[in-house]
Order: sequence, then structure tokens, then C-alpha cells
Amino acid sequence: MSQGWSRTSLRLLGALAAVALLVSSSEVLTAAADGPVDTTVPRAECGPGSAPETGLQGQVPLGDRQSGRSSQAPYQCNLELLGQFQGQGQATVRASYGHCQYLGTIVTGSPRAERPGVNVVDFSDPAQPELTDSLVSPATVGGTWETLKVNEERGLLAAVSTGILTGGVFFSVYDVKTDCAHPRLLNSVAGTQLTLPMPTPGHEGGWAPDGRTYYATGAVGGTIAAIDVADPASPSVVFVGTTGLSNHGFGVSADGNRLYVASALPAGITTFDASDVQRRKPFPLLRRISDISWQDGLITQHAIPFTDGGRPYLVVADEFGSGGVRIIDISDERAPKTVRQLKLEINRPENTALRAEDTARNGIFGYEAHYCTIDRPADPTALACGWVQSGIRVFDIREPDRPREIAYFNPPGQVGQNARLVNSAHATVPVGATVSDISNGNVGNPPLNLGPTDLTADWCMSPPRFVGEQLWVSCDDNGALALQFTNDAYPLR
Repeated sequence: MSQGWSRTSLRLLGALAAVALLVSSSEVLTAAADGPVDTTVPRAECGPGSAPETGLQGQVPLGDRQSGRSSQAPYQCNLELLGQFQGQGQATVRASYGHCQYLGTIVTGSPRAERPGVNVVDFSDPAQPELTDSLVSPATVGGTWETLKVNEERGLLAAVSTGILTGGVFFSVYDVKTDCAHPRLLNSVAGTQLTLPMPTPGHEGGWAPDGRTYYATGAVGGTIAAIDVADPASPSVVFVGTTGLSNHGFGVSADGNRLYVASALPAGITTFDASDVQRRKPFPLLRRISDISWQDGLITQHAIPFTDGGRPYLVVADEFGSGGVRIIDISDERAPKTVRQLKLEINRPENTALRAEDTARNGIFGYEAHYCTIDRPADPTALACGWVQSGIRVFDIREPDRPREIAYFNPPGQVGQNARLVNSAHATVPVGATVSDISNGNVGNPPLNLGPTDLTADWCMSPPRFVGEQLWVSCDDNGALALQFTNDAYPLR
């Protein structure tokens, strides 16, 4: 038994002893119910060379799907395609570092993939991206779900193996700083592609900004674990516990002392004091500070901390229910407050039936926000989001309470390509109606589709990445793309 696994085992014993104490912390718990705020976001003003949407903001109309328009060319506004690597598609969330993109994997795709594992794509020349490597350690070959994340500070790429809802058996960490096109597995066994087992949750994952801690969460039971990656060659679990009924993604404050955990049921965010973990105290606890929840949306996805003029905020996205994106003021961390909500026109309540009609044959995700990113953590100017069937949406957030859309790109649907796109989570899902419309009872007209998804619009679910005047993105069916801002839409000055 290696030294690294021994450390993990001992720390797991101590961490498990603290699980029951997690929720019963002596900290005073404050809860807040979110109230109504403005949700409208002005449409982007599309300049020359654009091919604007033909329906509502964010909509791929049923008529365009039936005529083939949605599969012939992108809907684009102040963004144009520079280069693309489609490959076998990509699963849910990809990562990016330097001049490279790393395409996430899905469990069902590995047995059929020509290049199994996380495909590494070199975008040194964005117009001619090149597949340079595939990462086939146990955590990357079988399905990375929403755990494939990069730490910019240290140039580390990590993932946790995933399974049904909770997942977790293996953890892999790669050096991408030395050569992003050929990542090197750091915690391998004797130089092989194998790693030692490290049981953790495996639905979501992400880094503390300093790159010393990687957190993993599981949807069932609100499980959460912290992995010490101070020595990437010998990572070890330093905390495992539960945050309550359920959780999803999260965000970590700049100093690593606060953990903002997204709740699936109910939708919302719980703030935890994570300083015990950050400081590596023996038998650490996560201490609950506050909750904020809402009914306008379902299954909160993740949180992004940022500051504007020194004032702290969170960007928070809901995965279902057309809840869109919220900007939450956390200057009083015991009483967080939503100051703005971003919804596209297609997300508005009066368009519920229209959403059901458009998306009835295209899988469980409809016109939903999923993963977002900002162009910088202090005084950000722009927010970009993967908005599933609404494509990539970009907003001016220089005034957090007055956002406006500045650009979008919705790539063409890949009708008939289901069998080829073996690594696309979208192309392999056999359920027609969206979760949102099932919950609203809107699956009777049109009828529930139990056949393959029709791929008339892609699922854009990954966090985009700002690269100078470009935006690097990925979508399940279209793979990795490099987009160029046009018409002086960005940078914002």
C-alpha cells in the first residue's frame, strides 16, 4: 500500500467521524427566500455579417427545425466561427488551458469511441485545431460528467470518475502547464496510466483558486469531499461529509475560505465557511453560514464569485425550470440578495407552451442556462454562458444590475448524426421531452418522444472561455469551437 493511499485512509476515518457534525454546527443559520426582481435582458444589436435568430430571443423555432434551417448554418450575432474540432462530440463539460481544449467523456461512449478518453485538442492555430492526445486514466476514460476542471494558478487538470448520480472511485490530476497539448498524469502508479482508488463523490468537481484543494460533490444525499492536491503526485482526501438533502456544483471564494454550494432541491445557494479545509485543520468541518432559495427555477447548477467595485457578488445559473441566471449580492453573507436575474425571451413564463413545442423531440434539456464564465474575477465586463438549446450567450455586466446581451452563437443542429457522435451526451440520450416541460405538465401536445433525440439544435453546456478577442466554447454535438467577436462587441471598454 502506497504512502498516498495510507494518508487518504487515515484522513477518511477522521472526516467520516465529522459527517454528523456538519449540519449541526454551532454557527447561526440564516435562511432567505428570494423575492421578485427584473428578469428582462435587451436583445443584442447585431452588426454586419450576423445571421440573427428568426424567432424570440434564444429560440430555435419549430418551423426552422422542420425546414432544416436550424441545421444548415448557425444563428450568430457579433460572433463568428474561426475553427472547430467536432470529433466524436463531447460530454457536458470540457476544460481549457493555454492553447488547448479538453473534451469531456461519457460512460456509454468509451466502448464505441475511436479515440476513447478525454480528447486533447490544440488550438494554437484556431482555424486548424489538431487532436494531439487522449487521456485514458481511470477517471478520464469512463465518463467525467461535470468534474473535468483546470486550475489556472498551477496549470493542473483534474477529474473524478463518475457513475449514476454519485459516482466516484478514481481521481486523476494532470500537469498541463508544461505542455498543454500533451498532459502528464501526475498521480500515476509506477508510470502507468493507472491511479489508486480514492472513493469520493463524482457528479461535480472544481478547484479552490490556489490549486491546493479540489472539491467533488454528488447529487444524492448532498455528499461532498475535499482532496488535498498540494502534492499532485500524492493526492489525499482530507474531508468528506454531506451538506443536506442534495447539492450540485459550487464556487469557491478567492481566499478559499468560503464554499458556495448549489442546491438541487430546493433551487438555491448555501454558503459554507470552508476555512478548516483551507487551513488543513485536523478533523475539519464545513460550517453553514446562510441559505438563499427560490421557486423560479429548478436544480441550481453552480456559482461564480466576483467583485464589482470591491463589492462581492455571485453569478448563479439554474439548470432547469427556465430560471436563467442570477446575480446575487453577498456583501452581507448572512443575508444574500438577488439584485438581477437574466432570462431570454424564450424563458419567460408566457412562452412555456412554445418551449414545449420546440423542444419536444430534442432531449431532456431545453432552453436552459447551464455553465457560465466571466472575463475576470474583479470588475468583470462580460458574462458568457452555455444556454443549452439557445447556444452561447454573451452579456455586458459592467453594471451588474443592468445587464444587456451583446452577442450570441448557436451552432447548427446535427440531425442524423446520433450514431457517429458517440461521445455526445445529447446524441445518446433517448428521452424526448424536457424535464422542465414534464414538471409543467406540457408533454401531451406534442406527445412525449421516447425515440432518439432529433438533434435539431445542439446542447451548449460547457463554460465558455475568453481568449483575447475570441471566445472558446464547446457544445455536445459540435465539439470544440473557437469564436471571434465582431463589430467591436468585445472587449468592452
